[in-house]
Amino acid sequence: MVKTKAAFLLLFAAFLACCTERQQGFLLHPETMSIPGSSHGRFVSLAAAGTSLLAAFSDRETTTLKLMRLPLGPHLPAEAPAATIVDKIDVSPPLSPTFGVHVLSARGDAVDILYLDRESEDRSILKLASRSLDASQWNLDVLEPPGEPLAALPAANGTISVFWAADAILSRRLPGSSPLSTLRSSFQKAGQASVFGPTGFTVYDAASRSLIVVRGNETGFISREIAGATAVHSSLLSSDGLLGVLTWDAQTRRLSLLEQGSETEKISRSTITLSEGTGTVALLPAPGRSTYMFLFDEERQLGGIRLQHQLSIIAPGYLLGAIGARYRKAALLSGTEPIEGFAAVETQDALYVLALQGGLKLLRLGLAR
Repeated sequence: MVKTKAAFLLLFAAFLACCTERQQGFLLHPETMSIPGSSHGRFVSLAAAGTSLLAAFSDRETTTLKLMRLPLGPHLPAEAPAATIVDKIDVSPPLSPTFGVHVLSARGDAVDILYLDRESEDRSILKLASRSLDASQWNLDVLEPPGEPLAALPAANGTISVFWAADAILSRRLPGSSPLSTLRSSFQKAGQASVFGPTGFTVYDAASRSLIVVRGNETGFISREIAGATAVHSSLLSSDGLLGVLTWDAQTRRLSLLEQGSETEKISRSTITLSEGTGTVALLPAPGRSTYMFLFDEERQLGGIRLQHQLSIIAPGYLLGAIGARYRKAALLSGTEPIEGFAAVETQDALYVLALQGGLKLLRLGLAR
């Protein structure tokens, strides 16, 4: 059940956003580090592993998938560390529409990347690359049949369960020779999957027009449907078992929050704000409070002529340097070039965002408590 305080703040956020929908919000000035290269792919990801931040991204010019590791700390490095090549993932231009699609997962001192490798015009291979953070060589596993990666969920015993879409939701546990499992048949993936915690993820099924929740239990993984979300979504599981889903609807132009305490409880729905042209969203917890941070890209008309692309955040004001817990809207990034994609991860004292707008940038926003 939604906590009273959180529900009140969310309703106030909806009221505030609706009243100020044409406003940009105040402009934040996060630390920014540019990542070298001019032809990055639109699929990017971030993960925190111990005292390190991991960023995975692709390079269209070299047709490679890369991983960059940098230390977590009070500031970003003055220059981006050198990225290492995970694998060459396409034969040559023209590139596949799914070029660079991957899932990044960190478990202790190890990192796993589930990705598609297009070896020829009509043949793609799904691979899992794994290594410890300090190792130089990757261990590769090939998964059949190939498909688009969805999630890689680590277990306490050192294994990892990987999930992918190949006209169905398929799964295997690695390392070892565990059998292939089919969690859902007649599945048509739309958008990107969202991992809400170590026990599960959500992904939109265009065949049933519903959001699929995959979640682990004592016997394995099961799936169920949730109505009301779209392919543009992000999910989060709270410590008390509340599943939240941030979703954007192109028809209503609304960014909404769905919440459900258990499979049998009714889903609550709150409007967060109106936005245009949103392609990616992120739902994150507000540190120390039973509330959320909402991160999304949007398009704005300036003077009715010029189109502005903005990475926006709605969060309690105290997190953004403002006074009080009232929800405030702010801009993290703004420019005339489209925001092709972004990924976000939250640490104890900062929000990190890897965003592709013209070039690839890593942002660090310190969060006050």
